[in-house]
Amino acid sequence: MTKQQKNGTKNGTKNAISRIFSGRTVSILLWKHGGYLFFLFVLALFYIEFHYNMAQTVRRVRQVEREVKNLRAEYKTLDSKLMQMNKQSTIIRLLKEQNITTIAAPQTPPKRIKQVK
Repeated sequence: MTKQQKNGTKNGTKNAISRIFSGRTVSILLWKHGGYLFFLFVLALFYIEFHYNMAQTVRRVRQVEREVKNLRAEYKTLDSKLMQMNKQSTIIRLLKEQNITTIAAPQTPPKRIKQVK
């Protein structure tokens, strides 16, 4: 190869690279494929928004699950306290502590009323 052919190949490569990175090539690509690029940009925005909303929803669900767990434990505690307070022996003890002696425990068991058909 001659010296001119080697220089021509190097110059041709340099010219191709400079054409790719020149503003003209970029503007032609934007002009030809601008709609497609805009569509991809909008899809990326929707994806980001969807991901953000999903993360917020997951955080809210976890928070509500913690609240439900705490409320369930509180309910069970209060329910067991109420069941304990409704026992006859507890009621009698509370009445004695408050010096209420006018109410006495029944001496006879309750009678069942049968329904006549």
